[in-house]
Amino acid sequence: MPTALLVAHHYPPHIGGLGMVVQKQAQGMAEHGLHVVVLTSRFGPDVQASDAHPAIELIRVPCSHVLERVFGIVFPLFSPALLWRAWKQVRRADVVHVHDVFYLSSWVAGILAVLARKPLLLTQHVGMVEHSSRVVMATQRLVYATFGRWLFSQARTLIVYNRNVHAFLRSRGIAESRILWLRNGIDTSEFCPATHQERRALRTRFGLPHDRPLVLFVGRLVEKKGYQILLGARDPAFELVFAGPGPVPQERHPGVHWMGPVDQSQASQLYRACDLFAFPAVGEIFTLVMQEAMACGLPVITTDDPEYVGSVVAEAVVLCRRDSASFRAGICALLADPQRLLKLGALSRQLALRYFDWRANIAGLLAVYSQVLSAGPIAGDAVRD
Repeated sequence: MPTALLVAHHYPPHIGGLGMVVQKQAQGMAEHGLHVVVLTSRFGPDVQASDAHPAIELIRVPCSHVLERVFGIVFPLFSPALLWRAWKQVRRADVVHVHDVFYLSSWVAGILAVLARKPLLLTQHVGMVEHSSRVVMATQRLVYATFGRWLFSQARTLIVYNRNVHAFLRSRGIAESRILWLRNGIDTSEFCPATHQERRALRTRFGLPHDRPLVLFVGRLVEKKGYQILLGARDPAFELVFAGPGPVPQERHPGVHWMGPVDQSQASQLYRACDLFAFPAVGEIFTLVMQEAMACGLPVITTDDPEYVGSVVAEAVVLCRRDSASFRAGICALLADPQRLLKLGALSRQLALRYFDWRANIAGLLAVYSQVLSAGPIAGDAVRD
């Protein structure tokens, strides 16, 4: 049985889209007969209950999450144990698959895979993300010019989920033949529309009002996700619901509900309890949370980006300039037109059923794995442009 090593800086129960994608991929590949090992960070004092899966071997390495707790920077600082644990798993693996070049776990696993001459795959989740901090921008450029550039050159295949990341890789000289473009995927049976009675029950469960339009945001409470823009867009015509990890602003506003971190099950219930999904992020095109919202039959309003033009969701997504006034106007206009709201919600669900089937993502990955495994071990230097 071939062994696939998946490397991710975070994995559930840590809340985050990347970790959930890796978990779904691990489960899907295990169900198709691969022995799957996931190398990730340890999160929380006791995560054993969430680790239970008979076909997945989960290796959690001690680390510090201080940068995330204090500064909102998702960058676990691994203990030296990462070196020998990663080396042991890389030597066992038939293929090493790292997720995003921006993390210490990816750097270590990538270097060890090359040293052990094991096939290396890379999923790059984001490209350069605009940020108001010069330090953050400089750090991004430094990583992409060093470890990122090296990992891009060593990976046999680079997997992307949207046009922006594809364009980012091409701008850095990556050959088209080495890039695989997959759609992300979700479970459309778990993420599905609610009946009127279910919606009322869910609002009661979360302590949300029954008689007010609810606009939902799901994501980390950091600048690039745009939660502060949506908070600035609050209006008497609707109430805002924020779900995700991060420091909650100390100032309280009427009609704003802070739900804190939520797991996947709670997130699906929140989508089904609300009327509209708003996501003023930058540098993230058609993210997992947008797919989940659409699968639950929610209209989506997000940051205008030319990459949406001609995409499969173009007719269903409302695009706004990335400022509070534009989002406020877009949300109010949509809520004031119930027929359009219902039409976009129904279209969202139709597109989710047609395009977001998780099985398509797994099938694409399995095809790449099959090619890599049939090619055998690396005899010489890794692939380079």
